[in-house]
Amino acid sequence: MTPKNILFPGLLMILCLSILSCRPDKPVDREAVKKEMAAREFKRITDGEIMSRGEEIAKSALKVSAQTFQSSLMNAIQNEGVPGAIQYCNTNAMEIVKKLEDSLQISIKRVTNKTRNPADSLTGIEKEIWEAYSYDPSQATAQLQEFSDTELIFTQPIMIGSGVCLNCHGGVGAEITNENYQLIKSLYPNDQATGYNLGDLRGMWRLIIPKKTVVDQI
Repeated sequence: MTPKNILFPGLLMILCLSILSCRPDKPVDREAVKKEMAAREFKRITDGEIMSRGEEIAKSALKVSAQTFQSSLMNAIQNEGVPGAIQYCNTNAMEIVKKLEDSLQISIKRVTNKTRNPADSLTGIEKEIWEAYSYDPSQATAQLQEFSDTELIFTQPIMIGSGVCLNCHGGVGAEITNENYQLIKSLYPNDQATGYNLGDLRGMWRLIIPKKTVVDQI
């Protein structure tokens, strides 16, 4: 699955309006704000520098996450076929980014409107960003915004980029064999993640980055 990297004004406006109209469903961590501001003052860091460095951190973390996931998935397919890949995703998908999250002190998820694993459901501001991406998926691009007084949110669309993706997310009885779909349903009884075509918007990466983490790396 490959992200698109084309930005257009309409999408950017929708995203900005979405961010402004939706605030995080949690109280402001005043202590975290104080610490971040103190560190920023000591280093004399501007908001622009935080956004720029935050985007670098997000893109670097996402590149490692996506490459690790894709290479591991391809290895599973080569060694055990599509059933092996289905099993692999069920048991290892979240572990792939866990070490990266811990080392960078950030949160990394893949979310979507048609889930296979309910844990990947869209929540809060993710729904607003998803609506913007869905407006014209062919023009969707990565975005970095403020998530709260202490955090940034980075999102990047996930597209159905090759026929390999359709082995698990295409049409049942077509790209997905009935046998493989039975395996999927045994692991994910409430699966909704089928019926896609090449070029469709499948989901999006979502990274939450504490501003303090960014400041510490400037």
